[in-house]
Amino acid sequence: MSDSLNAKAGPATKRPRGAQDRVRLSQRQLRWSLPLIAGFISCAVGTAAFELRWAALHLALTGATVLLISSVSLWLTVTWSAAAAPSDLAVALQRALIVVGVAMLVIGRQSSGPTWIPVLGALIYALGLGLLGALLVFTVRRGVERRFDLVVAGYVIAVIAGITGAALGADMAANSPTPALRNTHIVLNLLGLIGIVAISTLPPFIATVGRTKMSPAVTKPRVVTVLTWQTITLTVAAIALLNGSETFGGFALVAHGLGVISIGFLLPRPTRRQLTWAGPRLLGLWAGTLWWAISVLGAAASAFDQQGPLDGRWLGTLLVSGYGQIIWGSVAYVLPVIRGGGHKILSAGFARTRSWFGFAALNSAGFAFAFQQGKLALLCAGAALLDSLIRGVSVFFLSTPPDSPTPPDSPTPPDAPAPGTKS
Repeated sequence: MSDSLNAKAGPATKRPRGAQDRVRLSQRQLRWSLPLIAGFISCAVGTAAFELRWAALHLALTGATVLLISSVSLWLTVTWSAAAAPSDLAVALQRALIVVGVAMLVIGRQSSGPTWIPVLGALIYALGLGLLGALLVFTVRRGVERRFDLVVAGYVIAVIAGITGAALGADMAANSPTPALRNTHIVLNLLGLIGIVAISTLPPFIATVGRTKMSPAVTKPRVVTVLTWQTITLTVAAIALLNGSETFGGFALVAHGLGVISIGFLLPRPTRRQLTWAGPRLLGLWAGTLWWAISVLGAAASAFDQQGPLDGRWLGTLLVSGYGQIIWGSVAYVLPVIRGGGHKILSAGFARTRSWFGFAALNSAGFAFAFQQGKLALLCAGAALLDSLIRGVSVFFLSTPPDSPTPPDSPTPPDAPAPGTKS
C-alpha cells in the first residue's frame, strides 16, 4: 500500500477489474436489509410513542443502525477493494443473528421475563457482530485494490468495541446494572462501534458523494495515527468510566473529541460545483461531523460534573444531529445508487433525495437538544424522519425509461467510485 491513499495508476497502467458481478451481488445483499431496517425504525417510533425510551433506543441503534452498518460496510468493502461479494448464506446468517439477538434482547427486557432471554439475545447479537468482522476481513483479503484495507481495519476495531459493549449489556441484563457499567456500555457502543465506523468511512465516502478526489492530506501514516488515537482514547475513557472515574474519563473524552475534529482536516474541501450538485447530502456529512465533535466535548463536560457523559441533551444531539445527519446524508446518496436503472433514473433519484428541509430540520434539532428544548428537538427530528422516509420510498418507484442504457439491476455508475477517483 502506498504512503498516500490517493495514489492512482498512471495512464498507461490498466486498472484491475476485480470479480465480475461483485457490485450487483453486494447491492442485492444491501437491499435485503432495507425492509428489516424500516421495520426496526417503525418499532422504535412505536415504542417511543409509548415512552419506552430504552426499547426505542435499542431498536433504533442495535437494530436499524447496526443493520445499516453491516450492509453498507460490506458493500463499500466489495466495491472499493474490487473483491468478490461474500456468499448470500453467510450474509443472511449475519443479518439474522442481529435481528434475532436484538428482538430477544428487547422483548426479554421489556416483558420482565426470564433473565436468560435478554442475556442470550445480547450474546447472539455479539455473535452477529463477530461474523460481520469476519466477513469484512475475508472479503478485503480477496480484493484487488488494497487502498481500502485501513478502512476495514477501522471497521474491525469498531466491531471489537461493539462486542465488548454487548458483553457489558449481557452482564447488566443478568445482574443489577450500575452507573459505571451503563456509562461504559454507552461509550463503547456509540463512540466505539458507530463512531469508529464513521471515522473510517468519511474520508473516502465524502469524496465519493462529492464526485471528487480524496484530500491529499489522507495518507497512510495519518489514517493510522487517527485510528490509533481514537482507539486509545476510547479505551482509556471506557476503563476510567468502568472504574467510576468520571473526571479521568472526561479528559479521555476531550482527547477523543479532538480526534473527531481532526477528521475535518482529512476531508476534501467542497467546491461550488460539488455543492451545487450534492447540496444537502454533502453538507449533511460535514455538519453531522461537527455536531458529533460538539456532542463528545459536551459529554466530557458532563463527565467532569460527575454526570453520565452521554445522557440527556448530548445523547440526543449526538444521535440526531451528529450520527443521524451523517446517516441521512449517506442514505441520500446510497439509495439512488442501489436503485440502479441507468443514468436518467440515477439523476432523478439524486434529485428526489435532495432535501434542504431535512438538512434544516436535523440541524434545528441539534440546537434544540443543546439548549434542552426536548419537545422541539423531537418535533424537528420527526419531521426530518418523515421527509426522508417519503423521499426514500419514492426513489424505488421511479420508472425506468425505455431508452435506459443499463437494466434496472445494474448500478450506475458501475460501482461506487473507489477512493480518489471521479465517478
